[in-house]
Amino acid sequence: MPSTQPSSPKQSASDQATAWFARLHANDVTTAEQEQFKNWYGASRQHAEAYDKICLLWDLLEAPAKRVEAGLKAEQPAPAQQPLPGKQPYIRRFMAASALTLAMLLSYQLPMHYQNWQSDYHTAPGQQLTVALDDGSRLTLNTDTALTVDFSAKQRNIELLRGEAYFQVFPDKNRPFIVSNGSAKARAVGTAFSVKKTDADMQVIVSEGTVEVSAGKADVPALVHINQQVDYQQGRVGLVMSSNILETLAWQRGQLIFKRQPLSKAIQEVNRYRSGQIMLINPQLKERIVSGVFDTADSSAVVDGIKTTLKVNSVSLSKQLVLLY
Repeated sequence: MPSTQPSSPKQSASDQATAWFARLHANDVTTAEQEQFKNWYGASRQHAEAYDKICLLWDLLEAPAKRVEAGLKAEQPAPAQQPLPGKQPYIRRFMAASALTLAMLLSYQLPMHYQNWQSDYHTAPGQQLTVALDDGSRLTLNTDTALTVDFSAKQRNIELLRGEAYFQVFPDKNRPFIVSNGSAKARAVGTAFSVKKTDADMQVIVSEGTVEVSAGKADVPALVHINQQVDYQQGRVGLVMSSNILETLAWQRGQLIFKRQPLSKAIQEVNRYRSGQIMLINPQLKERIVSGVFDTADSSAVVDGIKTTLKVNSVSLSKQLVLLY
């Protein structure tokens, strides 16, 4: 490759930095190019900051990328011939990082599509849906939610496959209304409450009446009254606690409210409103505290707010994936 500068003055500082990073990690980089890079790096503060960000991001991605690369090598048979001379190590690491990115997205999207196929009603990220059921009850699905409906002459069953929903139950003492996450159950006759499923856990918040929450025969059912909530975690129903309905059910008004929440939990919640994912790749950021009120229709504003408030950097690998570091 000729020793010409890989970046153009017409490119942004970030694009120039990326081009220089790739060139400097090639096997055939020349001494003249290394001198050109030193001149470029020292020419402006923007150049130096852009290149330093690329280096930091690469350091954070390299370890998980190597694990992906090792896994890919283990699954493939030995090559019949030696790799081409121009195949630089940095390209293989970049391919591994790309595979890591794809695996992260697929690990979320494939289960979601399967749950949608199983469900009677579902919503995509950023969508909400209100459904009037045959018995007179109404349910509102929040973003990225899927559930099934199974009514019989003796009871009304809802299974929440993922996400969050609000239930306004039409009274019928002969047919209790039961919402389950597959392990725990929330049982009501005539009331209004929300249920949120996170992995194997479940949270129940009551805004009207009383809901009985149970999990197996060993646990004593918990009675959750108006303006109260209870969590089901690690296979057990926890203590009933008071709940600020205006905050916990703010999603019905198109808002996300965080009060001194760890950044990891805030990002997990924001991701439910996005078609892609925001990822924390710097472990030191997970316990940083975030507070604020955000519009669920504008998830990019959440990222901007977090970056400004917590002095966090970000890079977009695609429209689907934003990395915070």
